[in-house]
Amino acid sequence: MSILLITDTQLGMALKNVNSEQWSPKILKWLENLEPSEKELQNLNKILKVINENNFEFIVHAGDIVNEIDKSNDLNNYKNFINKIDIDIHHIPGNHDVGLDPNNLSKEGLDFYNKNFGKDFYNFSWNGFELIFLNSSKFMNYSNQEVYFEQIEFIENTLKNFSPGKRLIIFMHHPPFIDKKDILKMGSDRIHEKDISYWMFEEKIYTDFFNLFENYSVDYIFTGHLHINLETHFNDTKIIATSAVGVPLGDDPSGYRIIDFENENLSYNFFEI
Repeated sequence: MSILLITDTQLGMALKNVNSEQWSPKILKWLENLEPSEKELQNLNKILKVINENNFEFIVHAGDIVNEIDKSNDLNNYKNFINKIDIDIHHIPGNHDVGLDPNNLSKEGLDFYNKNFGKDFYNFSWNGFELIFLNSSKFMNYSNQEVYFEQIEFIENTLKNFSPGKRLIIFMHHPPFIDKKDILKMGSDRIHEKDISYWMFEEKIYTDFFNLFENYSVDYIFTGHLHINLETHFNDTKIIATSAVGVPLGDDPSGYRIIDFENENLSYNFFEI
């Protein structure tokens, strides 16, 4: 029983940043003398091959589907990819999917996402777990009270249906929390030259977030956003970030994760493409 997890296809990112001061050397190495869009599509085709060669129950895309929501060609290229897939793919939005400015969720961005990919938060059951899919940009942009509390209400109402101790797996784009000790193990206390506070929820928000689940067992939170592989934790909850299908930004290559459930045990392994 396996789930394929992909994240940060982020079509258009390579072209947008190939000449940037910060990312140009890394992107040029990643391109391997291909044009930016050609390399991105090549990686999508590699994912398609993985799908065709395995028997996944479904696929989760953990966000940043495209780099810019106003670039219709990138959206069309992604839709051409999913039209070739015969199993269900469940999307959640990344920050680049819900705003022209990826740091600011907007009504225009939410409309774009909902029109093209459906609900931005929802849940369903799987092998004794409840899978909860959330729009993490609503926590990063919590000052938009209407959309923030709409999702909080969804979480609260969903949890009312479960007995205490229910095992949960959450999928979202941003990691809600990053333990600094886990970054230091990688040789730095920063991610892509920015303090870890840039990449996760503010303290009050992540505290309130985890308090919502205090009577339940949030075993795992699977995320993207960082373009690196990272395992961290908040109390007993494991938080697993997965490197990008698109441009990787750390030492990890482009790739995907397979989540397996066998003999009541869950495992999650990363594979390079």
